[in-house]
Amino acid sequence: MIRIKTGTTIKVRLPLALLLAAAALVAVPRARAEEFRLFPDPPAGPRDAVDFQRAVEPELQIVDVEHAYPWYAGRADAGLELAALAGPFEFQDAPPAADVPQEPPPPSVTVPPPKLFTTSTTLVTAGALVGGFLQGVGAPLQYGWIGWNVTDEGWFGRDTYVGGADKISHFVISSGVSRALYEAYIAQGKTVNQSFNLALATSFMAGTFVEIMDGVSVYGFSFQDLTVDALGTAAGLLIQRNHLEDMLGLRLGLANTPIPPEAVGSSVATLGRSYNDEIYAADFKPAGLVRRLGGKPGFERFFLTSFVFYTRGFGYDPPLATRYQEVGFEVGLNFPEILRALGVDEKTWWGTGLQAIFQFFRFPFTQVGVYYNLYDNKWYGPGAPYSYY
Repeated sequence: MIRIKTGTTIKVRLPLALLLAAAALVAVPRARAEEFRLFPDPPAGPRDAVDFQRAVEPELQIVDVEHAYPWYAGRADAGLELAALAGPFEFQDAPPAADVPQEPPPPSVTVPPPKLFTTSTTLVTAGALVGGFLQGVGAPLQYGWIGWNVTDEGWFGRDTYVGGADKISHFVISSGVSRALYEAYIAQGKTVNQSFNLALATSFMAGTFVEIMDGVSVYGFSFQDLTVDALGTAAGLLIQRNHLEDMLGLRLGLANTPIPPEAVGSSVATLGRSYNDEIYAADFKPAGLVRRLGGKPGFERFFLTSFVFYTRGFGYDPPLATRYQEVGFEVGLNFPEILRALGVDEKTWWGTGLQAIFQFFRFPFTQVGVYYNLYDNKWYGPGAPYSYY
């Protein structure tokens, strides 16, 4: 190290300053490639210095000042440490990382999921299953218990059991049961998925119980019936889950149709129902479509259109030559909308009950339509469901 005494004249200091300036000018071209160091690199130590040029953050500072180079001349390898500022213009030592107390993580709180089968849910589910069992057990109790048997009833052919009316009946009834169960589970606080799955399983199992009981009776187990049970259940739940009940519906109606004695002749009624007194409707309600298109329904909300199906003259042996199937198109009253207009509160139990009744049942003489006889290929007027042609 060059030491300059206090008494040295300006003539001695000026050449030294010029020499240092020249050395700095020589080092400038290489400044980009390598760092200029006045002293050799110190050996690595337990407290290696952090490059001071990188410590440009305002929240960083030099610590251990009294032992840091160049004040501590006894250690050429003394380094620089960085620590967070505790406050403005305040230096403090940073404790070693190992000495920093670590707070234990907060205990995880596990919230148990809501109980699926509450008392009310169990009662509703059990009630539906018992209802299916009681519906099915009526056959063996009435006609006797026999060994397990399976029957192939067919689908909608004219030579089938009742021309497909039983299949449509299973479909519509299953849809109504599943929709009622879905709303019951929703009212109990179940989620949409829980209500959908519970109603699907319960409704299908209720239909399965019916078919199992048929399997030990003269009716026999029918895979066709079970298939339409599943389809009807799914259709009803899709309508309800997607809130389409104000636009789509499935209904069952009574339409007693006496068959003239001359048409029956010597035939006798066979075992089982003939379905000659039922009619089935698939409804479309324009008011629901208008709402989905962003409009406000007017007077048309009190009406609906329906596609209907029914059979007449089936269930006799020998089969009646005049039996037939009929389809039709109707315009009828939309009773759920009429009830809303009259101020019926759907949040009450009786208001909900009235809505459910009118959404599931087709009431006679509340609609007009035209009907096509698939046997004689003729169209008939509004009274066709109540007359035998």
